Amino acid sequence: MSKLINISEATTIAIHSIALIGHMDRQLNANEIAKITKFSKNHLAKVLQTLVKQGYLKSMRGPKGGFTLNYAPKDITLLEIFEIFEGKISVDYCAGHIEDCVFNNCIYGDILDDISDEFKKQFGNRRISDVQMR
Repeated sequence: MSKLINISEATTIAIHSIALIGHMDRQLNANEIAKITKFSKNHLAKVLQTLVKQGYLKSMRGPKGGFTLNYAPKDITLLEIFEIFEGKISVDYCAGHIEDCVFNNCIYGDILDDISDEFKKQFGNRRISDVQMR
């Protein structure tokens, strides 16, 4: 089955981890996050380090160490995290990567641009604080 929008495992791990950390009133270490989310600890650790390097998480080492957010959950959008791992969303691009297309206008019209714009709008408006835990 094909997917129009592909969200990588790294992005999924990042968004879930930040949401989980943002809902806790204490630090969480990688083992705890992996146990709760059921993600691979090795992949999770790489994603968390990327989030530390990008300034979204603080990391404390040691037996009482763990991760906390550098920003309030209301100040972090899903789009920000998505673009760290997937790259900036491009609007007005050629899906076929054709520099000199034989058609005067894009075969897809504005459909792909509209979908990209809507995706950016939806992910840009949804904040980590909007994510509900059970």
